[in-house]
Amino acid sequence: MTSLTLESRAKINIFLHVLGKRADGFHELYTLFAPIGISDTITVTKSGKFEITCTNPDIPTDERNIVSKVKKILAEYGINTNHTVDIVKRIPDGGGLGGGSSNGAVYLKAVLELENVEMPLEEQVRIMAQVGSDTAFFLYDQPMTGEGRGEILTPYGNLPEAYVLLVNPAVHVSTAQVFTSGNLQLTDRAEVNRIPHIAKFDEYSKVLYNGLEPAVLPFYPEVAKAKETVMRSGADFALMSGSGATVFGLFRDFDRAQHALSEIAGANPHWKCFLTKLL
Repeated sequence: MTSLTLESRAKINIFLHVLGKRADGFHELYTLFAPIGISDTITVTKSGKFEITCTNPDIPTDERNIVSKVKKILAEYGINTNHTVDIVKRIPDGGGLGGGSSNGAVYLKAVLELENVEMPLEEQVRIMAQVGSDTAFFLYDQPMTGEGRGEILTPYGNLPEAYVLLVNPAVHVSTAQVFTSGNLQLTDRAEVNRIPHIAKFDEYSKVLYNGLEPAVLPFYPEVAKAKETVMRSGADFALMSGSGATVFGLFRDFDRAQHALSEIAGANPHWKCFLTKLL
C-alpha cells in the first residue's frame, strides 16, 4: 500500500468545565468530547519528501501545522515520514471543533498503517498529548470524557441520538486569549463529581455547559448572536463548542433542524452552517 485516504472527524464538547490553573500553566479541565459527522478528508501518500497541501488557503502548511509537529515526533522514533499529506478541508478552522487536532491524529494513524508500524495506543496518546490538549481524543471513535488538559480519556458510552446544527459566525477566537482573559467560569471539583451520566435526549439539559462562554460571548458579539440565533431557531438546546467560535444546536427532530439550517443560512450568508448528527 502506497496511499491511504481517511476521514478526519470533528467534535463538539457536550460539557466543558474549567477547574482551575495547573502548576504547568495550563488549566485543569473536565469535558465530554462527542464525535460528529462533519469531517475533513486526508490522503497520505508515500513520497520522496514530506509535504502538506490543503484546500483551505488560510490553513498553514508549514511547521505551524499540527501534522508537521506529529511528523517531527515520528521521525524521532525512526519512522519514515516521507509522505505527501493532502487535506480536503470542510471543518471550519479556529472553530472549537478540533479540526486541526483531528488532522494530526488521523495523519499519525495513516503513517503507522502505511509504514507497517505497530504502536500501542497508549504510546499514540502520549505522542498526541505533546502537540495539543484535545488531540488524543481523535485516536478514538466514540464519546470520551477528558481530564487534565483533555488528554486523560475515559469512554463515556453512547450518547442520546441528536441532530447537530453547527453555526460558525466566520470569526476567529484565540484559544490562548480565552484562557488568559481572567473571565473563565470555574467549576468546583465536588460539583463535577455530581454531573449525571445521561441516557435520554431530555437529559442534555442537565449536563450542557461551557465554562469558556463568559470569556468569549461578551467579547465576540458575533458568537453571542450566533448562539441566540440557534436558540431562537427552535433548537432544543444550544451551546458554544470548545473555545468557539462555533455554536451548536441539538435537535430531536430532523425536519425542524433542517428548517432551522435553511432559515439561519439564508439570513446570514457569511456564516458557515452545517447539519450533521452525533456519532
